[in-house]
Amino acid sequence: MMEPPLIQLFPATGEQLPLTGLYLQHQLHLQGTAGKPFVYSNFVTSLDGRIALGNPGSKTHTVPAAIANARDWRLYQELAGQADLIVSSGRYFRQSEIGEEQDRLPIGNNAAFADIHAWRQAQCLRAQPDIAILSGSLDIPVDTIKPYATRRIFIFTGDDSDQQRASALQAAGAEVIRAGSGTRVDGSRMLRELAALDYRSIYAIAGPSVFYTLLEAKAINRLYLTITQQLLGGTEFDTLTQGPLLSPAPGMSLLSLYHDPHAPEHAGQLLAAFESRDSVTGS
Repeated sequence: MMEPPLIQLFPATGEQLPLTGLYLQHQLHLQGTAGKPFVYSNFVTSLDGRIALGNPGSKTHTVPAAIANARDWRLYQELAGQADLIVSSGRYFRQSEIGEEQDRLPIGNNAAFADIHAWRQAQCLRAQPDIAILSGSLDIPVDTIKPYATRRIFIFTGDDSDQQRASALQAAGAEVIRAGSGTRVDGSRMLRELAALDYRSIYAIAGPSVFYTLLEAKAINRLYLTITQQLLGGTEFDTLTQGPLLSPAPGMSLLSLYHDPHAPEHAGQLLAAFESRDSVTGS
């Protein structure tokens, strides 16, 4: 069966394009240079700005079932396929321990993503991206990092975080790097450490706190945002970022915009990519 196409809205061509391969064309693994990684992030959100909701019976906020869809998930995997390293959070691993994580950290190994693995191999990239975890508390269940033993795992934390927990994580194979005052991670210090390790394409897939840390550090080069054409409501929810007011407000320029009328069912979604104004202007 032929894959339902997308419609390109910006730049305004009206062209119909396949979903598969859409983001692989961006060649994100070639955007960074030695000493200056290219950092990008990705979210799926409802029209009223919900990226995660609290649900009865759940201990953590999770991606709403209404907005999660296979077409967005395909693009999420394509973005992961271009990364040297993915950035996650301690919260993801706590969710993993209780079965509330969305999925294993990408790239997925099911047959639907075999072409991404083949593409990655052709680009001379490692089989899977390495992992950086941001955690001030170091409350990361040791058993949850063991499935990723074939990847290099870094845990970034603050200078004053608990040494006993740090030692336990190091004994499990993680590399704990202190990069911030108190227990909080300084995004600029973290990026300097990763640049020194020659990571050039970094994909941030964590939630609002980590995204804020990267915005505060002026580290985000590109934001991919899937906007499902739905209104969810709810009283317990997460939006893209949380933290003190960012001043001046980081500006983003629209790079591309596509309309996908085929998912979610009875709604559709917009697939947008934005570049940091700092990246665009070179400031």
